[in-house]
Amino acid sequence: MSPTEFRELIATVSDAELLGPSLHDDLTPYVFDSEEELWEEFRNEIAADLGIAASDVRVVGSGRLGFSLKPGTNLRDFTDTSDVDVIVINAELFDYLWITLLDAAYPRPPATELVGGWLQNRKSDLYTGWITPLAIRLDRKIFGTKAEPVLSFNSRWFNTLKRVSRLPVRRHEDVQGRLYRTIRHAELYHLNSLAALRRTLPGI
Repeated sequence: MSPTEFRELIATVSDAELLGPSLHDDLTPYVFDSEEELWEEFRNEIAADLGIAASDVRVVGSGRLGFSLKPGTNLRDFTDTSDVDVIVINAELFDYLWITLLDAAYPRPPATELVGGWLQNRKSDLYTGWITPLAIRLDRKIFGTKAEPVLSFNSRWFNTLKRVSRLPVRRHEDVQGRLYRTIRHAELYHLNSLAALRRTLPGI
């Protein structure tokens, strides 16, 4: 789908119908340049490393379509300085990270004073059902062994995404990842973004 075709589509269908191309359709993402086998290898490697199903792994945004759906970017093309945005949808993995984070740094004093502003931001993210693991900053010197499960998870997450970053065919900057608890949480995030995009696209 081209940006022009997407403009025509967004002018004629609801945001819920746009979830198909932006989230649900199981097509080979743009960044793999029709190389379906590489796409399958990409998500199978992530799935194996994280202990989840391959169907839990999706590429979204410009790496998926070839142009950005971020509000205010006017469907900007994917370029070799763009990131490949991966989402993982898995309640068990999400809950594991959430609980280990609570075990390490329950969001009340003294933890709130020790970790800085990122903890408040993560509380806001959790309300909408997603976590960006690498945005979590726990200091082993402060939290000791309680931090280990979170740091171990984040290390595995980071190493997995770095390793699969070699697979997309089109040149890109990096592979970034976000963890959602359920598909509905992912849908709600995208519905909110699509509504904002609709308001910012010229001529829509």
